[in-house]
Amino acid sequence: MIIEFQSIKHLAKKCGFALCGIAKAVPLTLEKERFENALFHNYHARKNYLEHDVEKRFNPVLLLENCKSVIVCGFNYNMRCAVCGERYKIARYAQMKDYHLFMKEKLELLAHSLKEKYGDFNYKTTTDSSAISEKAWAVRSGIGYYGKNGIIQTKFGSFVFIGILLIDKEIDVYDKPNENSCGTCNACMNACPAQAIVAPYCVNSNLCISNINLNKKETDFTRIAKYGWLVGCDVCQNVCPNNAHTPINEEAMHADFAENKDEILETLTPKSFEHYFKDTPLYSLKYEGLKKRVEDFVREYCNIKKNVFLRP
Repeated sequence: MIIEFQSIKHLAKKCGFALCGIAKAVPLTLEKERFENALFHNYHARKNYLEHDVEKRFNPVLLLENCKSVIVCGFNYNMRCAVCGERYKIARYAQMKDYHLFMKEKLELLAHSLKEKYGDFNYKTTTDSSAISEKAWAVRSGIGYYGKNGIIQTKFGSFVFIGILLIDKEIDVYDKPNENSCGTCNACMNACPAQAIVAPYCVNSNLCISNINLNKKETDFTRIAKYGWLVGCDVCQNVCPNNAHTPINEEAMHADFAENKDEILETLTPKSFEHYFKDTPLYSLKYEGLKKRVEDFVREYCNIKKNVFLRP
C-alpha cells in the first residue's frame, strides 16, 4: 500500500495544520554532525537530556520499526499584539493552550484519518516528546529552513509549532528539502538583547534569555531581569521580517489572559491561577512556582530600575 502525497496534505489541512511536508525516512548524517558539534562546544547549556539518544534524533527507524515516511506538520500560533503587559513580558507560546496537548490530538486525528482511507499501519506521533529532531525534519520535509536565530522559518513566519507523524508506509511523492536561507539579513542577531546568537545559525543557550528563564525549578533573574522577560523571549522573532505579515490564528488566542496581564500576575491566587493558566505551559510551574517567579523577577528588576514597579 502506497499513500497519496496530496491526500496527506489535504487531511493535514482539515486537521488544522497550516503546513505539512513529507520526507523519506533516511538517516540525516550532516544534521547529526552539526548537532554533535554544538554539544561539543556546550551551546546546549549542559542540558544533559540533549546528550542522550543522539542517533534517534536523526534516524526515525530507531523510533518506529520499519519507518518509511516522516510527515511534518506545522501549526501557526501567531496571535494579536497583546503578548506583553507593561511590566511583564511573556512569550507568545506560553499564553495559549499547551501545544504538547493539542498538537498530539491533531496528529492522532491525522493518523486515524489516513487509516480510515488507506487501512491499518503502524505509526508514532511526537511533538517535543521524543528524541527526534523536529527542526531537522522540518527542513528535510520542505516546510521551513533554519533562521540565523536557530528557529525554523516558514511561509507563515517562525511562530509555528512543529509536530511529526512517523509511519511505516511509503508515499507516492516526497517533498524536497527547503534550501532557502536568511541571506544577508542579520536582524535577529543585531536585536538579541543578550547577544546569544554568537554566529549565524549558532545560538549559545548559556546566554539565551528564553533558555535561562524557562528553568522550571527556579530561574535566576539576576542576569536577565533587566531585559524584562518573565517567561520566554520573542525578541529575535519579533524583529524577523518573515513575521511582519504573518496571519493571525484565532485558535491560538487565550482570550481570558489577553488583557490585564500585569494585574493578574501581581494579584495571583490559587483560584485565579487555575482559571487563567490551566492547560497552558505556565501551569507546569504550579501556583507557588509562578507566584515566586513574579516576586523574584520584581525584586531583581527593582534593584536595577530603582523601584520602577512599585505602585504609588
